[in-house]
Amino acid sequence: MVILMNNKVKMAVICRNVSKFAPKFEFAYPMKRILQTFCGLFVLSLALTSCLGSDDDTTTYDDMVIKTFKLGTLNRYLHTKTKDGRDSVYKVSYSASTYKMNIDQINDTIYNADSLAIGTDIAHVICTVTTKNNGGVFLKSLTSDSLFYFNSGSDSVDFTTPRLFRVYSTDGSGHRDYKVSLTVRQQKKDVFQWDSADISGFPEDAEDEAERRAAEAVGLTYLGSTFMESYAMSPDGYLMESEDHGATWQRDVLDTDHSLLPTTSLAFTSWVLDILTDYALLVGQDSGSGNAMTVWRKLADYDKEGKWVYMPLAEDNPYYLPRMDYVVLAYYNDQVLAFGSDKKIYVSRDQGITWKTNANYSYPTGFNATTGYQVAIDDEDFLWLKDPATGKAWRGRLSE
Repeated sequence: MVILMNNKVKMAVICRNVSKFAPKFEFAYPMKRILQTFCGLFVLSLALTSCLGSDDDTTTYDDMVIKTFKLGTLNRYLHTKTKDGRDSVYKVSYSASTYKMNIDQINDTIYNADSLAIGTDIAHVICTVTTKNNGGVFLKSLTSDSLFYFNSGSDSVDFTTPRLFRVYSTDGSGHRDYKVSLTVRQQKKDVFQWDSADISGFPEDAEDEAERRAAEAVGLTYLGSTFMESYAMSPDGYLMESEDHGATWQRDVLDTDHSLLPTTSLAFTSWVLDILTDYALLVGQDSGSGNAMTVWRKLADYDKEGKWVYMPLAEDNPYYLPRMDYVVLAYYNDQVLAFGSDKKIYVSRDQGITWKTNANYSYPTGFNATTGYQVAIDDEDFLWLKDPATGKAWRGRLSE
C-alpha cells in the first residue's frame, strides 16, 4: 500500500494470516527516494513470499547476520595558515578501507579498531555492508523510529552519533539490530605533551639506589645497570662492572684504550635489545676539546661476555650529540632521548649513532633547570621529569 501525504510517501506492507512472528514494516521516505524504496521492497518481497502466495521455489533463510562492514573514501578537513597568517581550512580525501571494523556478534556492536585520521568528516560516510544469505539491511533514522532501506556502497550515513543497523532474515522470521559507531583521533598520533605532576609520584628504583650507594661506598661514580650487570666509573678513569648488585667490582672489558672514555658529564641508559641481550649506552665529555659528546655502548649478552665499544663520530655525520655540561639519557618509545643543559631534547633512533632534535619533544613550560634534574619512566609508560631544586615535576607520554 502506498499513501501520499505532504509530499512524502507513506508505505505500509502488511502480512495477514501468517505466524505472529512475521515482521510488520513501516517506512517513511521523501519523494526523491521512491526508487530506492522499491528496491528495498524487492528485497523484502523474499520475506513475504508466503503472504503473496507465490508458487516459485525461492529459498529463504533465517540468518540475520552482518558479515562485513567496510568504510569507503572519506574526507578530512585540516587547518593551516596562509602566507599572511590567516587561518585556513582545506579538504583532502583518503581511502578508509584499510581501517578494520570489528564486528562483535555477541554484543551486536560494530566499531573501528583504530581511530580514523584526525579531522575526518564522519557526518557523510559511505560504507559497504554484506550480510549472510542476503538479509535485508535497514538504517534507523536519527530523529524518529523510522527505518530506511540501506543502499550499501552508495548511501551517505551520519556517524556523529552511533547508528542502528537492522538486518531482516529473508524468511521473515525476525530481525537483529547492530549498534555501529566510529571514532576519530582527536590528537595527532605520536605527539608528546607534558602535564604538571606531584613530585611524590616520581618513580624511584630502590634496587638502583642501593647499587648507587654500594658504588659510592668504594669511591666509584655509579652509572646505571642492565638486568645482568651494574656499571660505575673509577677515579682513575676505568669502567667498572659488578655482577652481584654492587657487592664486588672489577674492570670491564673495552675494545680500545680507556683514555677514550668520557670523564665528565656522564649519562647512562639501558634497555632490552632481545631475549638474550641488553644494550647499555654511555655518553659524556672526554678530555679532548671537540664539539661532540663521546659515545660508548655495550651488548651485555647472557651467553657470552660482552665488551664496551667506542663509537667514534664519522666525519660526514653532522648529527652528533653536542658537548654539554649536563645530560640525562632515557630510553623511551624505542629511541634514546638526551635531555641536555642547552635546553634541548635530542633523539637517537639508531642507538646512539645520530642525534636530532624533534618537534615532538621539548621541555615543559616552567622548567628552567640546567643541572640536577632527573628523568624516569613509570610502569604505565609515562615519562617523568623532576627538578629537585624547585620541588616540581612533570609527566607525559605520546598520544596513541
